[in-house]
Amino acid sequence: MADRAEDRDVAGRTRAAFERVVALVPGDPLLNPPATDAQLDAAERHLGRRLPPDVRALYGLHDGQVQPTAADPRWAAGLVGGAALLPLDGVLFHWDQWAGFEADSDLDEGAGSEPEGFVRTKYSLRGWVPLTHDGGGNHVGVDLDPDVRGTAGQVMVFGRDDEHHRVLAPSLLSYLEQLADLLERGHGAPGDDGVGWSLRAADGVGPHALFRPGG
Repeated sequence: MADRAEDRDVAGRTRAAFERVVALVPGDPLLNPPATDAQLDAAERHLGRRLPPDVRALYGLHDGQVQPTAADPRWAAGLVGGAALLPLDGVLFHWDQWAGFEADSDLDEGAGSEPEGFVRTKYSLRGWVPLTHDGGGNHVGVDLDPDVRGTAGQVMVFGRDDEHHRVLAPSLLSYLEQLADLLERGHGAPGDDGVGWSLRAADGVGPHALFRPGG
């Protein structure tokens, strides 16, 4: 019973944090309908891993955001630091694209973790599950196989252009709560072309530095 009560608390807090973010982000988020338990179970079988309760809770609210296509070129107001949340089929598609890279140890040269010891020093790892895609092979996602100082389910940056994998928050719930706090403090900046938005930090400081990897 304790586990169920804890899961309900996580689900409720995830919903509250997500609703705060949606209310503060400029533009239409173009949210998809909820993912079903059957879809989430199928995604876990595909990944060979259980998803954290907060990830399941978020996708139980909405199966990501609409992705632009030739038939529907609309751009959603991204809810993950300006990037759109992938639907489950997009999560699995991009996770599949990384198959085989983990075994290539030559790619691990130069790989690091920020903070040190939070993320395994690999270029790619099957325990990293993408939640966004920037169009160039880079993601914000959750780490289900952390290093000794990390936390399973921590939110991190990884991808083609990233070697020093930065942890943004110890969980997706913490990430959403921190993001909502940042937006309330005025860190959301409209896009230069009038489309979308991004997180704004002080000059010379990247937006990822606004987050607290330890919560």
